[in-house]
Amino acid sequence: MLSSEKKKPPKKLSREIMGRLLITAATALFFFGFLYLTADSIAVTYYLEKGIVLTEGQLLTLQAWIRSISLLTAVLFFLALFLFLLGQKMAYLQEMIQGVEALRTHRLDFVIPVEGDDELTELAESINFLSETERRLRQRETELQEKKERLMRELSHDIRTPLTAILAYSDYMGQKERPEQEEIQEYIALMQRKARQIKALTDRLLDSGSRQLECIEDGRLLMEQLAGEWEETLEEMFSCSVETKDCPQFSGMFDIQELRRIFDNLASNVEKYADREQPVELRIDSMGHRLRILQKNGIEKQRTAAESNQIGLESIRQIAAFYGGAVSVSMAEEVFWIQITLSEIQEPHL
Repeated sequence: MLSSEKKKPPKKLSREIMGRLLITAATALFFFGFLYLTADSIAVTYYLEKGIVLTEGQLLTLQAWIRSISLLTAVLFFLALFLFLLGQKMAYLQEMIQGVEALRTHRLDFVIPVEGDDELTELAESINFLSETERRLRQRETELQEKKERLMRELSHDIRTPLTAILAYSDYMGQKERPEQEEIQEYIALMQRKARQIKALTDRLLDSGSRQLECIEDGRLLMEQLAGEWEETLEEMFSCSVETKDCPQFSGMFDIQELRRIFDNLASNVEKYADREQPVELRIDSMGHRLRILQKNGIEKQRTAAESNQIGLESIRQIAAFYGGAVSVSMAEEVFWIQITLSEIQEPHL
């Protein structure tokens, strides 16, 4: 046996029951003596007052009867008192049986009151611990399931944006009778880029949403590229204005596909709800020590807020939150503003 192994504590419940048994026996013995002496004294006093003289045999018989009745009464008293004291433990044991049954039927709100300091108390604490653990596991399982479903909705929504772009590019090229070779190569490159984006999104979906962070040394160049892709998506339908001259030089660890999802969701929101008669503005700069992306567009009058399922906006919020940023949205006078802040800006390494 290892020296670090603890010795088992003495059984408290058996000692408690034995203690109650001894107390009950002592009480019953006292009750028997008190009852016997009292009854014998009353009988003697009665016969003396009546002037009745008993023979020795009659006196012994009377004492035997008194002793027998007192003993029987004391035994009944002992049983009644012991069963009463034991019944308290049995009632507590019944509560534990109910707790086990509740745990078996997944009624996890059942709590056994903790009373005393014995094995039954430890058993009640163990049952309550199992119930609480099961409740937390179920809550955690529900949260994970909701998170998984939310991730699937968001990524499925984000996949539609590059897929729509690929369909638009292919339809455009299919409608042209004699497209120029340079134009063909340009659209092939665009479709390949969008296809790789779809692959990255589906890979992340299959990989349960894991991020692929990489060190970005020239963050300004990356922002300019993403803003350029945003403009390419919208320039045929909207008058776009992109401003990146105030974007600072920065570096950091980023998942490029997540950043691209931000711009894709912004472009998708413009395509669905923006007024095509009004310009769409995109600005990338800094606010304090954080990178900021700001988009402004008019709202098409026929569109209402109820038409949006907010999946794209929620996706942007979660990405921004991962980098320690936030998203604020404003709609006033048929103009939509969205401001996205990301992580604190770090100067690039020289």
